[in-house]
Amino acid sequence: MHRKLLFLFFLAVIATPADAQIRKHQRKRSTNAGTLFLYWGYNRTAYTPSTIHFIGSDYDFTLKGVRATDRQPKFGANLYLNPVNITIPQYNFRIGYYFTEKWALSVGVDHYNYVMRHDKEVTLDGHFDMTADSIWDGNYNQESVLVDPNHFHYEHSGALNYLRIELMRSFDLVELGDRRQFAITGNVGLNLGPMLTTTNFLFSNEQTNRSTALSGYGIGANASARLEFFKHVFIQAEGGLAFAHLPGVKTRPNDRNQRAKQAFGLASYNVSLGLLFYIKTKNGCDSCPHW
Repeated sequence: MHRKLLFLFFLAVIATPADAQIRKHQRKRSTNAGTLFLYWGYNRTAYTPSTIHFIGSDYDFTLKGVRATDRQPKFGANLYLNPVNITIPQYNFRIGYYFTEKWALSVGVDHYNYVMRHDKEVTLDGHFDMTADSIWDGNYNQESVLVDPNHFHYEHSGALNYLRIELMRSFDLVELGDRRQFAITGNVGLNLGPMLTTTNFLFSNEQTNRSTALSGYGIGANASARLEFFKHVFIQAEGGLAFAHLPGVKTRPNDRNQRAKQAFGLASYNVSLGLLFYIKTKNGCDSCPHW
């Protein structure tokens, strides 16, 4: 009996240092619970055709098959790198936290521009009273028109802001170096949140700029690859799809009776620069054993 106890004690003694040695080399990963991340980047976006319903006291009409583009300024250091101007281009900002291993929650904003195109015919349906418009008057029934930009224009260029919350799952793909000096992490996520629009609207010889409203909501999914350097800095490439439902667009800032409704899909990609912070050091020490 005493020999068995001595033998078990001997096994415990030799196993403990070995286990500590294994744990000693456990690497701190960006996907560990307790990691905080944030990033800032710029995007390009494409939109599906949309049906837009315009409502006012003396008009009610729809434009079907409206196409739109984004509006991303050309690169300039003073615009994209100057902290005073970095919110002018289409940008993406996110801050998130790994609440458990490989699962994170994040919040942020995707800032897009939605600008109506005028080089394609659209279908006009609805009615206008005589006082509503100088060119369109009376009733229209599924008529094809080429919209004159000097007569009618619609865009969310002050802001088409997707204020999103996202649940993300990460995957450790590649790591190099004895202290993970270089790594690649893959991420997939589902997101949703409200849409804030700032709309410019030209109609009936009246130009209105910056009519702001919480117009609806968005829901989407995205995937990204994160190139990490020395565990604290990363460059990320991300692509995503989303659906925007905007039933409450304000077209005139001082008239609640004038509004627009629309829905569309969007596809976007962005490149961002980010930082990683290891708030919770448990299971994340690179140099000391974990008892």
